Amino acid sequence: MDSADKGAPPRGAVSDVLEFLRRYSRERLDSRRMDERRSFSTSLIPDLASAGLFGLRIPKEYQGQELSHSDALRVMTQLGAIDANLMVLTAVHNTLGVPPVQHFAPEAVKTAILPELAQGKRLITSAISEPGMGSNLRAISTRATKQPDGSYVINGNKQWISLGADAAYVNVFARLTNELGQDLGITGFLVDTATSGFVGGPEVITLGLKAVPQNSLNFQNLRVPAKSLLGVEGEGLLAAKTAFMQGRIVLAAGGLGAAMRSLELAHRFAQRREVATGNLAENGRIQQILAECVAATQAVEALVQHIAGRLDAAEGVAEELYFAAKILGCELMWQVVDRSLQLLGARGFVDTNVVGQLFRDYRLFRIFEGTTEAVTVYLGTRFLAAPERLGSLLDAFNAAPQVQELATGVAKLTTAPIADAKHRHVLANAVGELACWTILAGLTSETSYQSEISAHTAAWCEQRLRERLRAAERDLPFVDLPTVDAIAGHIAGFDAVIGNVEQRRPGDQHDLDVLLRRG
Repeated sequence: MDSADKGAPPRGAVSDVLEFLRRYSRERLDSRRMDERRSFSTSLIPDLASAGLFGLRIPKEYQGQELSHSDALRVMTQLGAIDANLMVLTAVHNTLGVPPVQHFAPEAVKTAILPELAQGKRLITSAISEPGMGSNLRAISTRATKQPDGSYVINGNKQWISLGADAAYVNVFARLTNELGQDLGITGFLVDTATSGFVGGPEVITLGLKAVPQNSLNFQNLRVPAKSLLGVEGEGLLAAKTAFMQGRIVLAAGGLGAAMRSLELAHRFAQRREVATGNLAENGRIQQILAECVAATQAVEALVQHIAGRLDAAEGVAEELYFAAKILGCELMWQVVDRSLQLLGARGFVDTNVVGQLFRDYRLFRIFEGTTEAVTVYLGTRFLAAPERLGSLLDAFNAAPQVQELATGVAKLTTAPIADAKHRHVLANAVGELACWTILAGLTSETSYQSEISAHTAAWCEQRLRERLRAAERDLPFVDLPTVDAIAGHIAGFDAVIGNVEQRRPGDQHDLDVLLRRG
Protein backbone atom coordinates (compact mmCIF):
# COMPACT_ATOMS: atom_id res chain seq x y z
CA MET A 1 0.00 0.00 0.00
CA ASP A 2 1.31 3.49 -0.87
CA SER A 3 2.21 5.78 2.02
CA ALA A 4 0.02 8.43 0.46
CA ASP A 5 -3.00 6.10 0.41
CA LYS A 6 -3.26 4.74 3.93
CA GLY A 7 -6.99 5.26 4.15
CA ALA A 8 -8.59 6.23 7.45
CA PRO A 9 -6.37 7.97 10.01
CA PRO A 10 -5.32 5.99 13.08
CA ARG A 11 -7.75 6.03 15.98
CA GLY A 12 -7.54 5.70 19.70
CA ALA A 13 -4.35 5.47 21.69
CA VAL A 14 -1.96 5.31 18.75
CA SER A 15 -3.52 8.43 17.22
CA ASP A 16 -2.92 10.31 20.45
CA VAL A 17 0.68 9.11 20.63
CA LEU A 18 1.44 10.08 17.04
CA GLU A 19 -0.10 13.52 17.44
CA PHE A 20 1.84 14.05 20.66
CA LEU A 21 5.13 13.12 18.99
CA ARG A 22 4.57 15.42 16.02
CA ARG A 23 3.63 18.32 18.26
CA TYR A 24 6.51 17.59 20.63
CA SER A 25 8.94 17.55 17.71
CA ARG A 26 7.73 20.92 16.47
CA GLU A 27 7.51 22.68 19.82
CA ARG A 28 9.83 21.07 22.38
CA LEU A 29 12.51 18.91 20.84
CA ASP A 30 16.06 20.10 20.08
CA SER A 31 17.88 17.24 18.38
CA ARG A 32 20.91 19.37 17.67
CA ARG A 33 21.40 20.19 21.34
CA MET A 34 21.00 16.53 22.36
CA ASP A 35 23.60 15.56 19.79
CA GLU A 36 26.09 18.19 20.95
CA ARG A 37 25.57 17.61 24.67
CA ARG A 38 25.40 13.82 24.32
CA SER A 39 22.40 13.63 26.62
CA PHE A 40 18.63 13.99 26.79
CA SER A 41 17.04 17.09 28.25
CA THR A 42 15.85 16.65 31.83
CA SER A 43 12.20 16.94 30.80
CA LEU A 44 12.28 14.51 27.90
CA ILE A 45 11.76 11.20 29.68
CA PRO A 46 8.91 12.53 31.89
CA ASP A 47 7.34 14.10 28.79
CA LEU A 48 7.48 10.84 26.84
CA ALA A 49 6.24 8.92 29.85
CA SER A 50 3.19 11.17 30.15
CA ALA A 51 2.23 10.18 26.60
CA GLY A 52 2.57 6.47 27.30
CA LEU A 53 5.71 5.93 25.21
CA PHE A 54 7.25 3.53 27.72
CA GLY A 55 4.33 1.10 27.88
CA LEU A 56 3.44 0.65 24.22
CA ARG A 57 2.80 -3.10 24.32
CA ILE A 58 2.36 -3.57 28.07
CA PRO A 59 -1.19 -4.79 28.87
CA LYS A 60 -3.64 -2.31 30.34
CA GLU A 61 -3.91 -4.39 33.51
CA TYR A 62 -0.34 -3.26 34.18
CA GLN A 63 -1.17 0.35 33.21
CA GLY A 64 0.28 0.06 29.71
CA GLN A 65 -1.10 1.15 26.33
CA GLU A 66 -1.55 -2.42 25.03
CA LEU A 67 -1.09 -1.31 21.43
CA SER A 68 -1.23 -3.81 18.61
CA HIS A 69 2.04 -4.76 16.92
CA SER A 70 1.01 -2.70 13.89
CA ASP A 71 0.34 0.40 15.98
CA ALA A 72 3.50 0.01 18.05
CA LEU A 73 5.61 -0.28 14.90
CA ARG A 74 3.87 2.75 13.45
CA VAL A 75 4.97 4.67 16.55
CA MET A 76 8.54 3.47 15.95
CA THR A 77 8.40 4.70 12.36
CA GLN A 78 7.18 8.08 13.59
CA LEU A 79 9.96 8.23 16.17
CA GLY A 80 12.46 7.22 13.51
CA ALA A 81 11.47 10.19 11.39
CA ILE A 82 11.86 12.58 14.32
CA ASP A 83 15.07 11.56 16.07
CA ALA A 84 17.03 8.31 16.26
CA ASN A 85 17.89 8.94 19.90
CA LEU A 86 14.20 9.02 20.87
CA MET A 87 13.51 6.00 18.74
CA VAL A 88 16.31 3.92 20.29
CA LEU A 89 15.49 5.09 23.82
CA THR A 90 11.90 3.88 23.52
CA ALA A 91 12.83 0.81 21.47
CA VAL A 92 15.41 -0.44 23.97
CA HIS A 93 12.94 -0.06 26.84
CA ASN A 94 9.87 -1.42 25.02
CA THR A 95 11.55 -4.10 22.93
CA LEU A 96 14.73 -5.32 24.61
CA GLY A 97 13.77 -4.55 28.19
CA VAL A 98 10.06 -5.13 28.74
CA PRO A 99 9.29 -8.40 26.83
CA PRO A 100 11.56 -10.71 28.88
CA VAL A 101 9.82 -9.44 32.03
CA GLN A 102 6.32 -9.42 30.54
CA HIS A 103 6.58 -12.95 29.14
CA PHE A 104 8.98 -14.74 31.47
CA ALA A 105 8.98 -13.14 34.95
CA PRO A 106 6.85 -14.54 37.81
CA GLU A 107 3.43 -12.92 38.14
CA ALA A 108 4.33 -11.24 41.44
CA VAL A 109 7.33 -9.60 39.80
CA LYS A 110 5.28 -8.47 36.80
CA THR A 111 2.64 -6.97 39.07
CA ALA A 112 5.27 -5.03 40.99
CA ILE A 113 7.45 -3.86 38.11
CA LEU A 114 5.46 -3.58 34.88
CA PRO A 115 3.37 -0.59 36.06
CA GLU A 116 6.58 1.28 36.89
CA LEU A 117 7.98 0.47 33.47
CA ALA A 118 4.74 1.37 31.68
CA GLN A 119 4.62 4.78 33.36
CA GLY A 120 8.28 5.50 32.64
CA LYS A 121 9.11 5.75 36.33
CA ARG A 122 11.88 3.23 35.73
CA LEU A 123 13.76 2.27 32.57
CA ILE A 124 14.85 -1.23 31.65
CA THR A 125 17.31 -2.74 29.18
CA SER A 126 18.91 -6.10 28.44
CA ALA A 127 22.59 -7.01 28.80
CA ILE A 128 23.68 -9.64 26.31
CA SER A 129 26.78 -8.47 24.41
CA GLU A 130 30.19 -9.03 25.99
CA PRO A 131 33.77 -8.03 25.14
CA GLY A 132 34.25 -11.43 23.50
CA MET A 133 30.83 -11.93 21.87
CA GLY A 134 28.05 -10.06 20.14
CA SER A 135 25.11 -11.80 18.47
CA ASN A 136 26.40 -15.34 19.12
CA LEU A 137 24.39 -15.89 22.28
CA ARG A 138 25.84 -19.33 22.94
CA ALA A 139 29.26 -17.73 23.48
CA ILE A 140 28.10 -15.85 26.61
CA SER A 141 30.79 -16.13 29.29
CA THR A 142 29.17 -14.22 32.18
CA ARG A 143 28.60 -16.77 34.95
CA ALA A 144 25.74 -17.28 37.38
CA THR A 145 26.11 -19.80 40.18
CA LYS A 146 23.12 -21.23 41.96
CA GLN A 147 23.33 -21.06 45.75
CA PRO A 148 21.96 -23.54 48.33
CA ASP A 149 19.31 -21.01 49.41
CA GLY A 150 17.97 -20.74 45.84
CA SER A 151 19.57 -17.39 45.06
CA TYR A 152 22.13 -16.80 42.30
CA VAL A 153 25.52 -15.06 42.26
CA ILE A 154 26.52 -13.42 38.98
CA ASN A 155 30.06 -12.54 37.85
CA GLY A 156 31.19 -11.21 34.50
CA ASN A 157 31.23 -8.30 32.10
CA LYS A 158 28.86 -6.92 29.49
CA GLN A 159 29.64 -4.35 26.80
CA TRP A 160 27.77 -2.02 24.43
CA ILE A 161 24.69 -1.95 26.64
CA SER A 162 22.25 0.80 25.65
CA LEU A 163 21.02 2.65 28.76
CA GLY A 164 23.27 0.30 30.74
CA ALA A 165 24.22 2.74 33.47
CA ASP A 166 20.91 4.66 33.44
CA ALA A 167 18.31 1.88 33.60
CA ALA A 168 16.82 0.86 36.93
CA TYR A 169 16.56 -2.76 35.78
CA VAL A 170 18.69 -4.90 33.49
CA ASN A 171 17.85 -8.31 32.09
CA VAL A 172 21.17 -10.11 32.46
CA PHE A 173 21.85 -13.28 30.50
CA ALA A 174 24.52 -15.56 31.93
CA ARG A 175 25.74 -19.14 31.80
CA LEU A 176 24.33 -20.90 34.85
CA THR A 177 26.20 -23.52 36.87
CA ASN A 178 25.07 -25.37 39.96
CA GLU A 179 27.01 -25.75 43.21
CA LEU A 180 28.97 -28.63 41.66
CA GLY A 181 30.07 -26.55 38.69
CA GLN A 182 27.82 -28.34 36.22
CA ASP A 183 26.71 -26.21 33.27
CA LEU A 184 22.93 -25.72 33.26
CA GLY A 185 22.79 -23.48 30.19
CA ILE A 186 22.12 -19.82 29.41
CA THR A 187 19.70 -18.29 31.91
CA GLY A 188 18.09 -14.86 32.23
CA PHE A 189 17.82 -12.78 35.40
CA LEU A 190 16.03 -9.53 36.17
CA VAL A 191 18.54 -7.39 38.05
CA ASP A 192 17.88 -4.23 40.04
CA THR A 193 20.84 -1.98 39.24
CA ALA A 194 20.88 -0.75 42.85
CA THR A 195 21.99 -4.22 43.94
CA SER A 196 25.42 -4.47 45.52
CA GLY A 197 27.89 -5.84 43.00
CA PHE A 198 26.34 -4.11 39.99
CA VAL A 199 29.00 -1.74 38.63
CA GLY A 200 28.26 0.55 35.70
CA GLY A 201 31.23 1.24 33.44
CA PRO A 202 32.16 4.36 31.48
CA GLU A 203 30.11 5.62 28.57
CA VAL A 204 31.76 5.14 25.19
CA ILE A 205 32.02 8.02 22.71
CA THR A 206 29.97 6.98 19.70
CA LEU A 207 29.77 8.18 16.10
CA GLY A 208 26.03 8.78 16.34
CA LEU A 209 23.12 8.22 18.70
CA LYS A 210 25.06 10.40 21.07
CA ALA A 211 22.26 10.99 23.57
CA VAL A 212 21.74 7.26 24.18
CA PRO A 213 24.44 6.07 26.60
CA GLN A 214 26.34 2.92 25.68
CA ASN A 215 28.03 1.42 28.72
CA SER A 216 30.02 -1.55 29.88
CA LEU A 217 28.71 -3.36 32.96
CA ASN A 218 30.59 -5.36 35.55
CA PHE A 219 29.05 -7.89 37.92
CA GLN A 220 31.08 -8.59 41.04
CA ASN A 221 29.51 -11.35 43.12
CA LEU A 222 26.12 -9.83 42.40
CA ARG A 223 23.49 -11.81 44.30
CA VAL A 224 19.90 -11.95 43.06
CA PRO A 225 16.93 -13.81 44.60
CA ALA A 226 15.18 -16.79 43.06
CA LYS A 227 12.27 -14.60 41.95
CA SER A 228 14.65 -12.77 39.58
CA LEU A 229 14.72 -15.79 37.29
CA LEU A 230 13.32 -15.08 33.81
CA GLY A 231 11.63 -18.26 32.71
CA VAL A 232 13.26 -21.60 33.38
CA GLU A 233 16.85 -22.33 34.31
CA GLY A 234 18.88 -23.11 31.22
CA GLU A 235 16.29 -21.69 28.82
CA GLY A 236 17.32 -18.05 28.86
CA LEU A 237 18.00 -18.12 25.13
CA LEU A 238 14.24 -18.16 24.61
CA ALA A 239 13.80 -14.85 26.44
CA ALA A 240 16.87 -13.34 24.76
CA LYS A 241 15.70 -14.52 21.35
CA THR A 242 12.28 -12.98 21.92
CA ALA A 243 13.89 -9.61 22.56
CA PHE A 244 16.29 -9.94 19.63
CA MET A 245 13.61 -10.88 17.11
CA GLN A 246 11.32 -8.04 18.13
CA GLY A 247 14.30 -5.70 18.06
CA ARG A 248 15.06 -6.58 14.45
CA ILE A 249 11.64 -5.60 13.12
CA VAL A 250 11.67 -2.46 15.27
CA LEU A 251 14.99 -1.40 13.72
CA ALA A 252 13.47 -1.76 10.26
CA ALA A 253 10.44 0.31 11.31
CA GLY A 254 12.61 3.06 12.79
CA GLY A 255 14.91 3.11 9.77
CA LEU A 256 11.84 3.41 7.57
CA GLY A 257 10.90 6.65 9.32
CA ALA A 258 14.40 8.04 8.85
CA ALA A 259 14.37 7.12 5.17
CA MET A 260 11.01 8.80 4.65
CA ARG A 261 12.17 11.98 6.37
CA SER A 262 15.44 12.09 4.42
CA LEU A 263 13.73 11.47 1.10
CA GLU A 264 11.13 14.11 1.89
CA LEU A 265 13.89 16.70 2.38
CA ALA A 266 15.87 15.58 -0.67
CA HIS A 267 12.80 15.73 -2.90
CA ARG A 268 11.85 19.14 -1.55
CA PHE A 269 15.32 20.38 -2.46
CA ALA A 270 15.21 18.78 -5.91
CA GLN A 271 11.89 20.44 -6.70
CA ARG A 272 13.31 23.87 -5.82
CA ARG A 273 16.78 23.50 -7.33
CA GLU A 274 17.60 24.60 -10.87
CA VAL A 275 20.65 23.09 -12.58
CA ALA A 276 22.12 23.12 -16.09
CA THR A 277 19.53 20.62 -17.35
CA GLY A 278 16.64 22.49 -15.76
CA ASN A 279 14.73 21.54 -12.64
CA LEU A 280 16.69 18.96 -10.65
CA ALA A 281 13.64 16.81 -9.90
CA GLU A 282 12.97 16.49 -13.65
CA ASN A 283 16.48 15.30 -14.47
CA GLY A 284 16.19 11.69 -15.63
CA ARG A 285 19.01 10.38 -13.47
CA ILE A 286 17.68 12.14 -10.37
CA GLN A 287 14.19 10.85 -11.12
CA GLN A 288 15.64 7.34 -11.31
CA ILE A 289 17.38 7.72 -7.93
CA LEU A 290 14.23 9.09 -6.32
CA ALA A 291 12.15 6.26 -7.81
CA GLU A 292 14.59 3.66 -6.48
CA CYS A 293 14.48 5.24 -3.03
CA VAL A 294 10.69 5.30 -3.09
CA ALA A 295 10.66 1.63 -4.10
CA ALA A 296 13.04 0.73 -1.28
CA THR A 297 10.92 2.48 1.34
CA GLN A 298 7.70 0.95 0.06
CA ALA A 299 9.21 -2.55 -0.03
CA VAL A 300 10.49 -2.33 3.54
CA GLU A 301 7.21 -0.80 4.68
CA ALA A 302 5.35 -3.73 3.12
CA LEU A 303 7.58 -6.23 4.94
CA VAL A 304 7.14 -4.48 8.29
CA GLN A 305 3.37 -4.35 7.83
CA HIS A 306 3.22 -7.98 6.75
CA ILE A 307 5.06 -9.16 9.86
CA ALA A 308 2.99 -6.90 12.12
CA GLY A 309 -0.24 -8.10 10.54
CA ARG A 310 0.62 -11.74 11.13
CA LEU A 311 1.59 -11.02 14.73
CA ASP A 312 -1.68 -9.19 15.35
CA ALA A 313 -3.61 -12.08 13.83
CA ALA A 314 -1.75 -14.48 16.15
CA GLU A 315 -0.34 -16.23 13.10
CA GLY A 316 3.15 -17.64 13.08
CA VAL A 317 5.94 -15.49 11.67
CA ALA A 318 8.84 -17.33 10.09
CA GLU A 319 12.15 -16.32 11.64
CA GLU A 320 13.50 -15.72 8.15
CA LEU A 321 11.16 -12.72 7.84
CA TYR A 322 12.67 -11.11 10.94
CA PHE A 323 16.15 -11.65 9.52
CA ALA A 324 15.10 -10.15 6.18
CA ALA A 325 13.68 -7.13 8.00
CA LYS A 326 16.95 -6.67 9.86
CA ILE A 327 19.17 -7.15 6.81
CA LEU A 328 17.39 -5.26 4.04
CA GLY A 329 15.36 -3.02 6.35
CA CYS A 330 18.50 -1.53 7.87
CA GLU A 331 20.66 -1.70 4.73
CA LEU A 332 18.15 -0.23 2.30
CA MET A 333 16.88 2.46 4.63
CA TRP A 334 20.39 3.66 5.44
CA GLN A 335 21.13 3.67 1.70
CA VAL A 336 18.11 5.93 1.19
CA VAL A 337 19.46 8.28 3.85
CA ASP A 338 22.89 8.19 2.17
CA ARG A 339 21.47 8.86 -1.29
CA SER A 340 19.30 11.67 0.07
CA LEU A 341 22.38 13.26 1.58
CA GLN A 342 24.13 12.96 -1.80
CA LEU A 343 21.19 14.56 -3.59
CA LEU A 344 21.43 17.55 -1.26
CA GLY A 345 24.97 18.21 -2.45
CA ALA A 346 26.88 20.62 -0.22
CA ARG A 347 23.74 21.12 1.87
CA GLY A 348 23.86 17.46 2.83
CA PHE A 349 27.30 17.97 4.38
CA VAL A 350 25.92 20.69 6.65
CA ASP A 351 25.08 18.93 9.90
CA THR A 352 22.23 21.29 10.79
CA ASN A 353 20.31 20.21 7.68
CA VAL A 354 19.02 17.08 9.45
CA VAL A 355 20.05 14.41 6.96
CA GLY A 356 23.69 14.50 8.04
CA GLN A 357 22.74 13.63 11.61
CA LEU A 358 20.39 10.89 10.39
CA PHE A 359 23.31 9.54 8.35
CA ARG A 360 25.47 9.28 11.50
CA ASP A 361 22.75 8.04 13.80
CA TYR A 362 21.29 5.32 11.60
CA ARG A 363 24.65 3.92 10.54
CA LEU A 364 24.56 1.88 13.75
CA PHE A 365 21.39 0.09 12.66
CA ARG A 366 23.51 -2.01 10.28
CA ILE A 367 25.36 -3.26 13.38
CA PHE A 368 22.62 -3.38 16.06
CA GLU A 369 21.10 -6.81 16.83
CA GLY A 370 23.77 -8.55 14.76
CA THR A 371 25.83 -7.07 11.93
CA THR A 372 24.46 -7.37 8.42
CA GLU A 373 27.28 -9.74 7.49
CA ALA A 374 26.81 -12.06 10.46
CA VAL A 375 23.03 -12.23 10.11
CA THR A 376 23.19 -12.69 6.32
CA VAL A 377 25.64 -15.58 6.56
CA TYR A 378 23.54 -17.16 9.31
CA LEU A 379 20.37 -16.82 7.22
CA GLY A 380 22.12 -18.22 4.17
CA THR A 381 23.41 -21.17 6.17
CA ARG A 382 19.84 -22.00 7.18
CA PHE A 383 18.73 -22.03 3.54
CA LEU A 384 21.75 -24.09 2.50
CA ALA A 385 20.57 -26.70 4.98
CA ALA A 386 16.90 -26.47 3.94
CA PRO A 387 16.53 -24.79 0.50
CA GLU A 388 12.87 -25.82 0.31
CA ARG A 389 12.12 -23.23 3.02
CA LEU A 390 12.30 -20.46 0.43
CA GLY A 391 9.43 -21.90 -1.55
CA SER A 392 7.38 -22.29 1.61
CA LEU A 393 7.85 -18.61 2.41
CA LEU A 394 6.75 -17.55 -1.07
CA ASP A 395 3.57 -19.61 -0.75
CA ALA A 396 2.40 -17.16 1.93
CA PHE A 397 2.79 -14.20 -0.45
CA ASN A 398 1.02 -15.45 -3.59
CA ALA A 399 4.17 -14.41 -5.45
CA ALA A 400 4.14 -13.76 -9.20
CA PRO A 401 5.26 -16.68 -11.44
CA GLN A 402 8.45 -14.91 -12.51
CA VAL A 403 9.45 -14.43 -8.88
CA GLN A 404 8.80 -18.10 -8.16
CA GLU A 405 11.02 -18.97 -11.12
CA LEU A 406 13.82 -16.81 -9.72
CA ALA A 407 13.37 -18.46 -6.33
CA THR A 408 13.96 -21.81 -8.02
CA GLY A 409 17.24 -20.41 -9.30
CA VAL A 410 18.20 -19.36 -5.79
CA ALA A 411 17.41 -22.86 -4.52
CA LYS A 412 19.64 -24.37 -7.23
CA LEU A 413 22.47 -22.14 -6.08
CA THR A 414 22.42 -23.87 -2.70
CA THR A 415 23.62 -27.08 -4.36
CA ALA A 416 26.79 -25.51 -5.76
CA PRO A 417 29.89 -27.59 -4.92
CA ILE A 418 32.03 -25.83 -2.32
CA ALA A 419 35.57 -26.91 -1.56
CA ASP A 420 36.13 -25.44 1.89
CA ALA A 421 34.58 -23.58 4.83
CA LYS A 422 35.63 -20.09 3.76
CA HIS A 423 33.94 -20.44 0.37
CA ARG A 424 30.91 -21.91 2.08
CA HIS A 425 30.69 -18.68 4.12
CA VAL A 426 30.84 -16.69 0.87
CA LEU A 427 28.09 -18.84 -0.64
CA ALA A 428 25.99 -18.54 2.52
CA ASN A 429 26.26 -14.75 2.32
CA ALA A 430 25.12 -14.77 -1.31
CA VAL A 431 22.22 -17.11 -0.57
CA GLY A 432 21.21 -15.12 2.50
CA GLU A 433 21.06 -11.88 0.54
CA LEU A 434 19.22 -13.54 -2.33
CA ALA A 435 16.69 -14.98 0.10
CA CYS A 436 15.98 -11.49 1.43
CA TRP A 437 15.41 -10.13 -2.07
CA THR A 438 13.23 -13.13 -2.91
CA ILE A 439 11.06 -12.31 0.09
CA LEU A 440 10.76 -8.64 -0.93
CA ALA A 441 10.08 -9.51 -4.57
CA GLY A 442 7.42 -12.04 -3.61
CA LEU A 443 5.72 -9.73 -1.16
CA THR A 444 5.65 -6.68 -3.45
CA SER A 445 4.52 -8.66 -6.51
CA GLU A 446 1.37 -9.51 -4.59
CA THR A 447 0.30 -5.84 -4.51
CA SER A 448 1.81 -4.58 -7.78
CA TYR A 449 -1.64 -3.78 -9.19
CA GLN A 450 -2.50 -1.19 -6.53
CA SER A 451 -0.83 1.87 -8.07
CA GLU A 452 1.88 3.09 -10.43
CA ILE A 453 4.32 3.25 -7.51
CA SER A 454 3.39 -0.25 -6.36
CA ALA A 455 4.01 -1.60 -9.86
CA HIS A 456 7.39 0.13 -9.96
CA THR A 457 8.32 -1.21 -6.51
CA ALA A 458 7.50 -4.78 -7.53
CA ALA A 459 9.45 -4.44 -10.79
CA TRP A 460 12.41 -2.90 -8.95
CA CYS A 461 12.55 -5.69 -6.35
CA GLU A 462 12.28 -8.34 -9.06
CA GLN A 463 15.04 -6.65 -11.04
CA ARG A 464 17.33 -6.51 -7.99
CA LEU A 465 16.71 -10.19 -7.32
CA ARG A 466 17.43 -11.10 -10.94
CA GLU A 467 20.64 -9.02 -11.02
CA ARG A 468 21.97 -10.52 -7.80
CA LEU A 469 21.13 -14.06 -8.85
CA ARG A 470 22.97 -13.60 -12.15
CA ALA A 471 25.96 -12.13 -10.31
CA ALA A 472 26.05 -15.02 -7.86
CA GLU A 473 25.82 -17.58 -10.67
CA ARG A 474 28.54 -15.76 -12.60
CA ASP A 475 30.87 -15.77 -9.59
CA LEU A 476 30.82 -19.58 -9.38
CA PRO A 477 33.23 -21.20 -8.91
CA PHE A 478 34.52 -18.64 -6.44
CA VAL A 479 37.94 -17.10 -6.97
CA ASP A 480 40.43 -18.51 -4.49
CA LEU A 481 40.87 -16.22 -1.51
CA PRO A 482 44.31 -15.19 -0.25
CA THR A 483 45.30 -17.00 2.91
CA VAL A 484 44.76 -15.36 6.28
CA ASP A 485 48.53 -14.97 6.63
CA ALA A 486 48.85 -13.37 3.19
CA ILE A 487 46.18 -10.78 4.01
CA ALA A 488 47.75 -10.05 7.39
CA GLY A 489 51.21 -9.69 5.87
CA HIS A 490 50.00 -7.30 3.18
CA ILE A 491 48.19 -5.07 5.66
CA ALA A 492 51.21 -5.11 7.97
CA GLY A 493 53.12 -3.60 5.06
CA PHE A 494 50.97 -0.47 5.25
CA ASP A 495 53.13 0.65 8.16
CA ALA A 496 55.98 1.30 5.74
CA VAL A 497 53.73 3.68 3.80
CA ILE A 498 51.79 5.52 6.53
CA GLY A 499 53.96 4.94 9.60
CA ASN A 500 52.86 5.09 13.23
CA VAL A 501 50.21 7.81 13.52
CA GLU A 502 48.46 6.79 16.75
CA GLN A 503 47.66 9.94 18.72
CA ARG A 504 49.02 10.01 22.25
CA ARG A 505 48.59 13.63 23.25
CA PRO A 506 47.10 13.67 26.78
CA GLY A 507 43.39 14.46 26.92
CA ASP A 508 41.34 16.05 29.67
CA GLN A 509 42.00 14.96 33.23
CA HIS A 510 38.90 13.66 34.97
CA ASP A 511 40.32 11.87 38.00
CA LEU A 512 40.15 13.45 41.43
CA ASP A 513 43.51 14.86 42.53
CA VAL A 514 45.53 12.32 44.50
CA LEU A 515 45.72 14.65 47.53
CA LEU A 516 41.93 14.89 47.61
CA ARG A 517 41.07 11.21 47.40
CA ARG A 518 40.09 8.97 50.28
CA GLY A 519 43.00 7.29 51.99
